Amino acid sequence: MDFSTHTIGGVGLEQYAKLCALMANTQPEETDKHAEIAAANGVSKENWEEAKKGWTEMMMDPQHAMAIQQIFMPTYQKALEEASGGDEPCSLEDYARIKAAMIYEKDPNNPEEKIPYEQVLEREGFTPTKWSTVESYWTPRITKDEHGRLQEGKFDEAAATKFRELIQKHSDEYAGIER
Repeated sequence: MDFSTHTIGGVGLEQYAKLCALMANTQPEETDKHAEIAAANGVSKENWEEAKKGWTEMMMDPQHAMAIQQIFMPTYQKALEEASGGDEPCSLEDYARIKAAMIYEKDPNNPEEKIPYEQVLEREGFTPTKWSTVESYWTPRITKDEHGRLQEGKFDEAAATKFRELIQKHSDEYAGIER
């Protein structure tokens, strides 16, 4: 199947990615707001709901997920950057600090368990949807993909080095290691 031309509810994958980026600052349950954004971009509420359901199911299908993500993610990331004017959604320092908390922070009432990431995000003033915009911004700038490839024009070696240093610092703090 050619996902670059396939539509669901009359919505192609690139258009779906752009609409998702426009909805990035909304909550999942804000379906009326989603419908308004879709309508403002030429997609009826009914077609948006059909597209959302269909594309989500396709993305969850292991047979199609990789091919869809290869089209969806670059389009989504570009649309997020355009919407933000290219500004950082949060500083690299805050990103590393929050990311470390999500990975390493333990529940004080049950030290064997990590604090759920949703609690960390809420404490830091992020919704999971808004955090995805932060991840979409920083991930291509500080990491290589699973094959060691860089996202063209995004990777920043200095930022990647700084991120690794910050993650190490924060993980040491959670582990009680003094340097």
